[in-house]
Amino acid sequence: MKNSIRNLIIALALVGGMFGIVNAQVAVSGEFSSDVTFGDATAFSSPYTGLNISGDGWELSTNLSDGNVNVEEAKYNFAISDAITATFGSQAEPYGIAWGSHRPSGNSFVSAPRDHSISTGVGISTSAYGVGVNAFYGDDNYYAARVSYDVSAFGINSTVGLSVNSSDAQLIDVSTEGSALSIPYESSFEYDLANDGAYWLRGAVTPDFAKGAYGIIGYNSDEEVTYGIGYNASDNFKVSTELSGDGDSVIRFSYSF
Repeated sequence: MKNSIRNLIIALALVGGMFGIVNAQVAVSGEFSSDVTFGDATAFSSPYTGLNISGDGWELSTNLSDGNVNVEEAKYNFAISDAITATFGSQAEPYGIAWGSHRPSGNSFVSAPRDHSISTGVGISTSAYGVGVNAFYGDDNYYAARVSYDVSAFGINSTVGLSVNSSDAQLIDVSTEGSALSIPYESSFEYDLANDGAYWLRGAVTPDFAKGAYGIIGYNSDEEVTYGIGYNASDNFKVSTELSGDGDSVIRFSYSF
């Protein structure tokens, strides 16, 4: 039943996409990356190749893995009111802030801090006075929800969130962006209250004088330290590096369009 619903949603999105293309009301974007890993041996890989097609209220995102096309999201957004939106279909669960980090364009690092789940169901989102609420209900009475609060003070923009789901998971997340000593920075943090206190912390600095270069550093509850540098050669092309405590080094070349 779950696969049937998923396939139906994908088919509807594809049909909508074809109509959108005919009427020139569709937006197409994508990205791909290549990694070079230096360790005991040198390895080459293409970890992400993705395509996103969107139209009036709908979105279909896919990626290529092992020769197969995998659907990430196939969803339709419906505005119930100016403040409330309902989302139907395959969508990222409202749980923490890790969603999107598997895509090179959404991650200054090479690796993703953790996996993120996608499920088929109905989502509701709303926000007012800095408070955001996202909820999801899917198959087998599964649910997930996240409540967040945005605050700005002393030139620092911060968001604090609390996520729960029907699997008794609980997660706190904090993200900030601002400037210290005139150097722009951003940081992200998640703490899992239900998984033996698992956590990860990541930060990036982008000095103006570096002309597109940036530095990264991260740490997690497995006592793994990651660090590196990156360079935004253009709005579309990025080179990022990541080194870890085990001695492996990765260079990623990514391009988006």
